[in-house]
Amino acid sequence: MKPETIIPLLKEALNLSDSATVERHPAGLVNQVYHLKDHDRGFAVKWVGEDAFSGIDRFHQFVLQQQLAERGIAPKPIWLSDDELIWVEQWEEEADPHPSIRSPEALASVLARVHGLPITARPLNLFSRWLHYMHTAGLKAGDVLFERAIQLRASLVESEGNTDDYVLCHNDLLAHHVVRDSTPFIVDWEYSAMGNRYFDVAGCAKINAMSEAEIQALAIAYAKEVGKDEDEVLAQVHLHREIVNMTNDLWLAALEGNKQNAG
Repeated sequence: MKPETIIPLLKEALNLSDSATVERHPAGLVNQVYHLKDHDRGFAVKWVGEDAFSGIDRFHQFVLQQQLAERGIAPKPIWLSDDELIWVEQWEEEADPHPSIRSPEALASVLARVHGLPITARPLNLFSRWLHYMHTAGLKAGDVLFERAIQLRASLVESEGNTDDYVLCHNDLLAHHVVRDSTPFIVDWEYSAMGNRYFDVAGCAKINAMSEAEIQALAIAYAKEVGKDEDEVLAQVHLHREIVNMTNDLWLAALEGNKQNAG
């Protein structure tokens, strides 16, 4: 998507003036993000046209984020194109997180806040997502990554069947995604879903590249936040680190497979 096409495309939907401007904003490996400004209004415009492999239901995520925005924890979604390739939400400035927000203890508090939200979303259905990634990546029986995934299947099925730990998860809690932590305000909810709390905790450790000591601090702080047994939380986070690593490896394989298919 080219920046010069954004304003004409959204002019009517957002009632833009002739003074509107747009600029590219840093983003991840798949999406393109633009900052659209029109006087005192600011919008984040996300183009997801290169994400043909994640299996995300954008309309469902749009409705979910509306509920999250009403609770003051996420940006308000504004508009979604009919083909679900362009997503517009209110702009929230992401700054380099203060060291206090980056700490394992602060992130544990944010995770506990998310996990305590009385909101029900669609289930993550992680093994189905694994199968989708493996299909997109062209993996088959005998491939090392395929066999590793199959070996973890029993642990994953047990994880997803544990109703005591079945909560709303963010599933992408990078410290940069926490815009404010006094009353948490978080961006980038596109992977949010109902799932096992420890997958979210382990995923937070992974995406923030935590050391072993930091992961232990995260788990201990989280146990205190949610009133869980410390040893049990440490054991569950250890188990779910394997599941998170596998999910990440399969996602990257699917991303590469999608690029090859597109090329």
